[in-house]
Amino acid sequence: MIRALVITHGRIGEELVRVAKLILGPEEGLDAMSTSGRSAEDITAAVREWLGSAVTDAPALILVDDYGGSCATSAQLATGGRADTVVVSGVNLAMVLGFLTWRESEELEELARRLVAKGREAIVRMGGR
Repeated sequence: MIRALVITHGRIGEELVRVAKLILGPEEGLDAMSTSGRSAEDITAAVREWLGSAVTDAPALILVDDYGGSCATSAQLATGGRADTVVVSGVNLAMVLGFLTWRESEELEELARRLVAKGREAIVRMGGR
């Protein structure tokens, strides 16, 4: 089973995870981390610790809020090009729900591809002119 860590500025990621679990029920293997009050070095160390905390050699997906920000940079540094870990930016609720829905039926790379597509599909201009 693929596991995921949602890393965001503030408590956005914690809320995304909380709401996803309200919608789909309790789920293991989905965690959140806030960067508030942490240096880039602290974030990188925390991600490395999370990656090392798995009981199995399960693949990992890291979802971050902003490409190029401290979340993304720290996640990339922490993963160090590991083949069993993918970092995806632009996390939204549709992506977190998709992760919980597809993580047992998809390989890591295909799951990441589907989540990027799902995240983009969730961004639409509604109604109006």
